[in-house]
Amino acid sequence: MAEIVVEIPELKLDRKFFEELERDINATIRLKVARELLLKEWDKRFSKSELTDEECLRLGREINKASFKHWKEMGWL
Repeated sequence: MAEIVVEIPELKLDRKFFEELERDINATIRLKVARELLLKEWDKRFSKSELTDEECLRLGREINKASFKHWKEMGWL
């Protein structure tokens, strides 16, 4: 597994801050890696699609609007 080292200057901050910072950094990296993996998988799955870019954008916008409406109805937004 790859390792990433982040150096932070000596600051007068409590241990809890650094623990939260570590969790935030780990979550950010995991999200970025997951995004890359999903994009590669989608590229592979949709490589034979006959939809145009414009059609894909239109469908994506329709899905976004429907999702927003659903989340709003559920009280999440």
